[in-house]
Amino acid sequence: MKFEVAGGIFFDVGWTLLAPRYGNWTYNTAKMHEVMMSQRFLSIPEQRRRKVLEQAQAYLDSHVKVDSEDEELYCMRMFFRMIFDGLPELGLSAEDADEIARDKVFNMENYVYFEDAVPLLQKLRGRYRLGVISDTWPSIGRMLDYGGLTEFFDAFTFSCYVGACKPDRRIFEDALAKLGVPAQETIFIDDIERNLDGAAALGINPVLITYKPGAIPSEKYPSIARVSDLLQLL
Repeated sequence: MKFEVAGGIFFDVGWTLLAPRYGNWTYNTAKMHEVMMSQRFLSIPEQRRRKVLEQAQAYLDSHVKVDSEDEELYCMRMFFRMIFDGLPELGLSAEDADEIARDKVFNMENYVYFEDAVPLLQKLRGRYRLGVISDTWPSIGRMLDYGGLTEFFDAFTFSCYVGACKPDRRIFEDALAKLGVPAQETIFIDDIERNLDGAAALGINPVLITYKPGAIPSEKYPSIARVSDLLQLL
């Protein structure tokens, strides 16, 4: 399949331009990865582990609108403190939680940047209007800067500032307004089909990326294995 009309291209960030070094976005620090792989953590009954993690995740999920890295840092501190308070067997303190939270927010070495992302964006820049649509936290700006990605984009839509997450139509309406291209003339690449459904509902052309381990091509939408494969559709 080829897209005959394309004036703008939106990119998700996670599993499209980069990935968490330690496999999970929420727990993506070396120390937290070590904690969750430890025998001490695994020896705690799974049902209780799951309950504590779900309660902590519910706290994060309740904070969709976050306006600054300071506010993000506070949320992450509370998140990890809830886990350590709920699982005292880990022997970890509030100070440990604060250290992990700071690493989560400010250490960009926690991410792996895909080698084909910048070369692709260099080819697209100037030919199309380029935008980012991401469910994320304010540190996303630091993340994109660190990988040398920011300069290629004309517009950014982040859930933390909109106060809504994909597939909510508000996030796509925000992105379209900023990019200034009609929906039918845009493409959106994301790794979650449900998010693409939200984009398609507004007339955006969806593309599923299957770089994430275990992902499979879509039966509804064009699929690419890695972001540079987008060139085959243009």
